[in-house]
Amino acid sequence: MISIVTDEKEIRYLYRMFIDNINKCFNQKIKCWVGYPGGSFEDNVSYSKEFNLWLSKQKLDTRLWNGFGIGKPIEGKNNSLVGEINFPHENIDRAIAGAFGKDLEGNIFILHRGRIGGGKKGVGKQAFIDNYRGEFITALDYDKETNFILIGELNSKYFPNQVANFIYEIKRFKKNINHQQPDFNFNDFSYTEQSSGESQGNNTKEFTQNRIHGVVVNALAKELRVNNFNVANNRNIDLFIHNENEIKTLFEIKTSCTTQDIYSAIGQVIIYSIPISNIIKLVVVLPEKLNTLVENKLLKLGIDILYYHWYDNKVKFKNLKDIIY
Repeated sequence: MISIVTDEKEIRYLYRMFIDNINKCFNQKIKCWVGYPGGSFEDNVSYSKEFNLWLSKQKLDTRLWNGFGIGKPIEGKNNSLVGEINFPHENIDRAIAGAFGKDLEGNIFILHRGRIGGGKKGVGKQAFIDNYRGEFITALDYDKETNFILIGELNSKYFPNQVANFIYEIKRFKKNINHQQPDFNFNDFSYTEQSSGESQGNNTKEFTQNRIHGVVVNALAKELRVNNFNVANNRNIDLFIHNENEIKTLFEIKTSCTTQDIYSAIGQVIIYSIPISNIIKLVVVLPEKLNTLVENKLLKLGIDILYYHWYDNKVKFKNLKDIIY
């Protein structure tokens, strides 16, 4: 079971690790003004060209404050915040959304309660949680079990990617809050953790695989946009291509090739395609090449397989153009 870290010294230590890991990619300093609802302040922010994000951090009396913005900050000008990941100095403070979680093996997780600001009608905790496309996890929150958004694992080599994914999710949510595309609701079915918001169990390896799921989804979305495709996503469907209000291609993404993951992927793309009346392409996205016999059987069922691999901590898709064209 994951428990929320409450000791002041341990929180200080973990926060230094948090900043050190962020600074690996946020290595350019820019002096500018940081804008938030109701005011602004001057700061020397850290910018990441790789993620096109900037970070302003402050040790306030009430919290360890970390505000993120998107785009390269304009020096000397006002730059608006998009989202925050803040931590209490000690104990548990449910008014502060961020928290450090630790499991029995000593793995450290960055968690978030879902509370976001923004000064815009409809922006709030429950709406954000309902529309969040990432992973959720249960942690012991002092005297009760609480569902948290799982931002990432502190010691993962993908940690900066995971933080970036979270901030871009906040941006997507705030942008679309008043014109969200309707979700597909299949009330007669119960599916994976992505749609139910429940963790898989206590296996650390499984958790680690789930935490890179969002990285793969975002990488695929980016690659498709580069090729001029319209893409969208909701809490049930990992990713889909659409054109003129018609869904053209459904993607179901897995981070391993276990038998259960393959069963799940096949079932999901088939079930999610049921209410779609037009001709649609079904694609399962996997990190390892399947047995040729299995591959051919899936092709006969009308399911294409898109493979990916990791290179220099980035996702590379092997046969994307063959599939989408």
